Amino acid sequence: MPRLSRRRVLAALGWGAAGITAVAGGAFALMPTLPPRRPPTPGDAAAWLSLRPDGVFELLSSRAEMGQGISIGMRQVAADELGVGIDRIRLVQPDTGLIPVARSTVGSDAMRETGPLVARAAAALAVAILREAARRLQRPAGDLRLAPDGVMDGDALVLAFDDLGAAGPLFVTEGEVAAATPRLLADPSGRREVGRARPTHDVEAIVTGSRPLYTDDVRLPGMVFGAVVRPRTLGGRIRAIDASACAAVPGFLGLHRDGAFAGLVASRRSALARAMEVLAVDEAEGAAVDSASLAAMVDVSAAVGGLEHGVLDDGDLGDDPFDVDLTLAVPLAAHASIEPRTAVARFGDDGGLEVWTGTQDPFFVRDSLADAFGLSRAQVVVHGMRIGGGFGARTIVAAEMEAARLAKLCGRPVKVQWSRSDEFRAGFHRAPSSHRIRLSADAAGRITRWHHAFRSGHVIFTSAAMGPGLQFATGFVADPGVARGAVPAYAASAARVAFEDVRLPVMTGPWRGLGAAANHWAIETAVDALARAKGLDPLDLRLRSIAPEHVRLRAVLAAAADMAGWPVRPKDRPDEGWGLACGIYKEMSFAATVARVTRTAAGYKVTGLWCAHDCGLVVNPDQVRAQVEGNLVWGIGMALKEELAVGGGRILPESFFDYPLPVLSDVPDIEVRLIEGSPQPTGAGETAIVSGTAAVTNAIAAMTGRTVTALPVGRA
Repeated sequence: MPRLSRRRVLAALGWGAAGITAVAGGAFALMPTLPPRRPPTPGDAAAWLSLRPDGVFELLSSRAEMGQGISIGMRQVAADELGVGIDRIRLVQPDTGLIPVARSTVGSDAMRETGPLVARAAAALAVAILREAARRLQRPAGDLRLAPDGVMDGDALVLAFDDLGAAGPLFVTEGEVAAATPRLLADPSGRREVGRARPTHDVEAIVTGSRPLYTDDVRLPGMVFGAVVRPRTLGGRIRAIDASACAAVPGFLGLHRDGAFAGLVASRRSALARAMEVLAVDEAEGAAVDSASLAAMVDVSAAVGGLEHGVLDDGDLGDDPFDVDLTLAVPLAAHASIEPRTAVARFGDDGGLEVWTGTQDPFFVRDSLADAFGLSRAQVVVHGMRIGGGFGARTIVAAEMEAARLAKLCGRPVKVQWSRSDEFRAGFHRAPSSHRIRLSADAAGRITRWHHAFRSGHVIFTSAAMGPGLQFATGFVADPGVARGAVPAYAASAARVAFEDVRLPVMTGPWRGLGAAANHWAIETAVDALARAKGLDPLDLRLRSIAPEHVRLRAVLAAAADMAGWPVRPKDRPDEGWGLACGIYKEMSFAATVARVTRTAAGYKVTGLWCAHDCGLVVNPDQVRAQVEGNLVWGIGMALKEELAVGGGRILPESFFDYPLPVLSDVPDIEVRLIEGSPQPTGAGETAIVSGTAAVTNAIAAMTGRTVTALPVGRA
């Protein structure tokens, strides 16, 4: 099996007792609060779903809606099991005052973890409703059935849902949920809503603004606007602040400080922006870091004494030369969510704290704020709002803490909305990484040797939440975010993988797919290079080398090739190339992509994408296709455009004018084929990111005859 081992002991790294003492005696910067990790249970699901007095079924979501469609999907699952129209399901966004503790909306796990439980709760509630109706009507439950408006006996409606709920909400128990057998898993032919395209949840309110959905829609009595004063350089320190010029700004309300924390508040957003412009800040600048120095910090060839997680001994390498030996580079990149981080905080007369925010983890926000302000968990309520793009960026407590601190200092409700500059300067980003992959194939085109060494900034053990001491301590365990996707689907018995996570002067952390995007790009680039070196078709080499257990990967690869007409693709056009790539996301979902790229005077342009995608049971095909398309557009950006530039110790971009992203004219026709390779939902949110980027760069390599070894490719 592939070897992806933990870090070697300190002695092997050359650390002695003095080194341990020095670190332990320093500022260890422990993370005070940890995110909830317990998976959802039938007891949780019993609290999520109920029949309300108005005859509507209320579904309390435990997962954040950030455009991925979990809200509409969960309503479909519940409606399907209850046999009612989807409009009878009212969904409430995550709220720590309403639901049991839930973990983050991350990792394409929302439908996989909660969908079956919602189905069980709905199936149990259907039984409970019939039982209650039988009791009230004094009829056998077997004579009754659920219909869209209530309980039927034959063709007659004998009890409406609002009559059933009139006496009070109807819930089910944990035992009833655990014992339920939903149609979602047992009877595909009986589905009414699951597998059907449905429009986005809240689409009318999104378009018309008829009710508050996003945090910036929230307006509270007496609310003011706040912004934090930050150093402009990486590692910089603010020495002094002069707000005297701000006093002339109409609507400016004051500068508030608490130790190193400082922020301005104003009655209007425009006044706040003007006050921030005229504020005078004296800053001790940090080190003069730039993009080149960041790349050098993760350069795999600069690793001294071997890599820390996994060992590639000389004996692993063998005596024969490799067919391919590549060094590949992935730069720093930003999340670039459309909606910037926003939070509203209000302290009540009882000392409790209420927060509205678009977060992927409302309970982590709640617990972090409670710990920071010395409150009990019950004294802090976090209302989860719809998110205008998450991608891992909303997993850390940021604007929420700032809004709460300013609200405490000024004694009024405060809204903090980061500027685009704040997003770049104060956010955490996709870690840069450097990869060296060496591999060989036998005469039949089967991969026989695989050695992948790489270095990266931290991902799960993010520097946005961990100080140097804690990151050193976690170094004894491999960062699972850095490792994600590093074990190839090829040459299972021959694969050797080792890596190292490096603390960088710029914050890095969770980014869509974590390390899977970079690692799969490196893997699929190397496989294509091997095919060219051996004179083999890239599709044939993959099919020969995919491990036998990955039947579903073979299926999506064959499907994508069929969709694109891979066998008959043009191969002799100097300004057009075709590439393919495939991958497995979290050992549960599968994707393969074919890309067609042309060379123009302006640079490379993707002119066609075909993707086969297997995330198991598909609840809403339109939403899954949208997720796939989004991942593929991210792949275009990663391949051709995106790099967060650093220079003179600063993050250089200030707005989207300075940060290159794909625009509509960069998006080609995209064809997606959904394959249900499992009766259970697995995960759609990030899967296609494993194949999109490499398909594009492999098409460029097919056109030019040169392997793309650094991202983004840029001009032709």
